[in-house]
Amino acid sequence: MQGDFESGYHHGLHLFQTGRYTEAIAAFTQVLSLQPESSEAHLYLGRSFLGEGRSDEAAAEFKEAIRLHSADGKTGYWLAIALMRSNRWDESGPVLAEVIRQNPRELPHLFTELLVLFHQKGDFSRTEEFLRHSIRIGNDLVRAGDRRREVTGALGTACSALGDRYVEKGLLNEAMVTYREAIRIQPNNPAYHGKLAGIYAITNLLKEAISEYRASLRYNPKDAAMHKELADALVKTGEFIDAFSEYREAVRLEPEDQNFVNVYTRFRQLLISMDGGDAGQVSTQPPASSHGVLSHQPDTIFKKILAGGENESVEYKASALWSKHLSKEEIASSDSKEVHKYGRDTSKIIIAKTIAGFLNTGGGNLVIGIKENKGGNGDEIIGIEIDFPKLKDPCTDGYRRMIIDEIIRKYLPSEIFHQLNQYIRMHFPQYQDKTLCWLEIQKAEDGIFIKVQDDEHFFIRVDAETRQIADRALLDYCRRHFR
Repeated sequence: MQGDFESGYHHGLHLFQTGRYTEAIAAFTQVLSLQPESSEAHLYLGRSFLGEGRSDEAAAEFKEAIRLHSADGKTGYWLAIALMRSNRWDESGPVLAEVIRQNPRELPHLFTELLVLFHQKGDFSRTEEFLRHSIRIGNDLVRAGDRRREVTGALGTACSALGDRYVEKGLLNEAMVTYREAIRIQPNNPAYHGKLAGIYAITNLLKEAISEYRASLRYNPKDAAMHKELADALVKTGEFIDAFSEYREAVRLEPEDQNFVNVYTRFRQLLISMDGGDAGQVSTQPPASSHGVLSHQPDTIFKKILAGGENESVEYKASALWSKHLSKEEIASSDSKEVHKYGRDTSKIIIAKTIAGFLNTGGGNLVIGIKENKGGNGDEIIGIEIDFPKLKDPCTDGYRRMIIDEIIRKYLPSEIFHQLNQYIRMHFPQYQDKTLCWLEIQKAEDGIFIKVQDDEHFFIRVDAETRQIADRALLDYCRRHFR
């Protein structure tokens, strides 16, 4: 009987490992009829069910395997995965918490699949809760003296993954803090230094960005993309000799990458033209069109923000000036109450409301030049160029001045305007050959009201919407959110 079980079990294992899940299910069902107390057979029967997409049946087998052998922490991960795939989130959370506590060394092996499942099926808050719990467990182990590579690796991975989720939501300050923690745990990991450098670069902390890019390259000097990003940052600080060397190194490492070749070639030509044909003598003055050469691809972080779509910390607007030239007839026939009330100022007031909503909540990102398509066909990149004919100075500098003078200065309190760099950073990334206006907005220290037609209004972000609150709700909100 034991021989029949052993041969049947190994046959089922072979079928499972070769992806023949239907046959594996039959084989493991047969061996369990011979030895129903085998936790390993229940485990692989459950994994075979998972392979077939039968998550509820898989969960039942994993539970039985745990009942028979509760010390096996690995089975708990598979149970959590099965529960998540069945959208049984309330059950999966305690299971994950327990198996992480029992056997944290197993976390890195299944971390990728867990995060994919959270991303596909779970919302941001569930993902954040799971990652934060993992970090707490890992920190407790390290403080207790357990500094094995598996433990610190899992802890660093959890911090980095949490930072990635914050980036997707546009929560750059939170991402910055979390990446720093990942580096503290694993200072020799080049990926963590690179991610932190990207945050510094996009928030114009260029000296810090350069330092982190160089730290990343110290541990992985063959990363051509990191050399290119370091060069981009060096251009912004005017260190053109070093930038030229970094572009050249990127091309040397990956000569087949046409993007690297194009950027290097254009930059070199600009330097040659400025220095009378001597490429060996690099100018200490910025090339007149270097910004255009280096800005064809949007920043990686900005692309991640766009990939996440609209949410509680990201808002799209097609235009800031669509109402500027409305006729009296168009205003009278509009279905919008705001257009009837505010007329040609409507689009600017809507932008002001959105900015105030982010200031009053947790900060966020307003991207102008994208039309949200609610029918599921994908958002449309329009670009702010459609607004240029309506500007006194039809360019990005004119657009910046319009946002500051005609929206922020006009509708928001004076302390926001006078401390603009503290609360709002404005960028003009290129995307799909269009220019977008990206406002990176930080949370305000005190409640921010906008003033429109002598009335004051208070807005917050709720899910992916900007909403006005007043009266008791406003008092309660301010008491909870501001000092």
